[in-house]
Amino acid sequence: MSIKTLLAVETSCDETSVAIVQAAFTEGAWQIKSPERVRVLSHIVESQTSHAVFGGVVPEVAARDHLLKITPLALQAMAEAGISADALDGVAVTLGPGLIGALMVGTLFAQGLSLAINKPLVGINHVDAHLAPALLLRSFNTAHDIGQWLPVELPTFPALALTVSGGHCHLSLLHNEKDRTLLGCTADDACGEAFDKVAKLLGLPYPGGPHLEKLALTAATNLSSFKFRTALTDKTNRHGFSYSGLKTQVLDTVRRQLGHPVGKIQGTSLPENIKANIAHAFQEAALGQLIDRLQNAIEDHHGIRSIVVAGGVAANKMFRTKLAEQTNLEVRFAPMSLCSDNATMIALHAFLPGMNMNSPHPFSRYPYSS
Repeated sequence: MSIKTLLAVETSCDETSVAIVQAAFTEGAWQIKSPERVRVLSHIVESQTSHAVFGGVVPEVAARDHLLKITPLALQAMAEAGISADALDGVAVTLGPGLIGALMVGTLFAQGLSLAINKPLVGINHVDAHLAPALLLRSFNTAHDIGQWLPVELPTFPALALTVSGGHCHLSLLHNEKDRTLLGCTADDACGEAFDKVAKLLGLPYPGGPHLEKLALTAATNLSSFKFRTALTDKTNRHGFSYSGLKTQVLDTVRRQLGHPVGKIQGTSLPENIKANIAHAFQEAALGQLIDRLQNAIEDHHGIRSIVVAGGVAANKMFRTKLAEQTNLEVRFAPMSLCSDNATMIALHAFLPGMNMNSPHPFSRYPYSS
């Protein structure tokens, strides 16, 4: 049995994250097959709170915050893992997509570390990496599983993979854990961004997605007064997504409720029951579009055996419940603690077959298939 240890860095948006992860392979299977077991030695995620006053992420503020945190967090991760930099077998880092300044901080730090210890460096596609925890792990709990060897259990293939977060909506056909075909993505806004923007419209704190989900649970039983359209105008677009129109529908509804047809508005003054019912109707429409796209892909691609879901929206409990009710296929969600941006998913993706960790220093980007 061969054990490999990676330090991973994630700085694509407003989370500064460093993780040290080990993987156990049968002798000679490194980069040829998926690992048999993985062990997370340290998992650190520092979410930036300074953006709350702006109601959204400010790229320059994010980059400066990453710059302050990245070195202390890397030292903390190695201390928690009980290993030195020389004990690492490589470094993995998010190359993109993401905020340019934020990505530069992470990539330059990772490149410097790789050069200093003369170990390989691999650049990881952020969207791809979101899927890695769902592909490799049935569960992961930061309270109990740090330092524990966890068995790798791959889903059955071919599978549909849905990555849905604040910045991304990607639906792919997985032929195996490394080969995929992109079926569709968002034409405008991502689902998670729509959650945050609607939450802001209703006067909820930032980040708004979890607050909107919680508010929707308090909605009244009779919700017929609010219903938002989920079908896309382009009927031939069976696998793509669009959320700008849904956001506009909610905006128009809030305007009518406030009696302000023009100008800037804020739904803070709306009665709580009205806000809850709007939140519920929006969530039904937003999640309904995701499920509709998955159902179309199942119809169009025969032989699908499982569904893999990852990204921040994968943490939505109503989504998990509704999807399980809508299909008889095996459904694998990323563990709750690994849905949002984190470095552990970067490391896990680097352990998948096909990643180039053989030559020191230069980046080896794993492109998103299309």
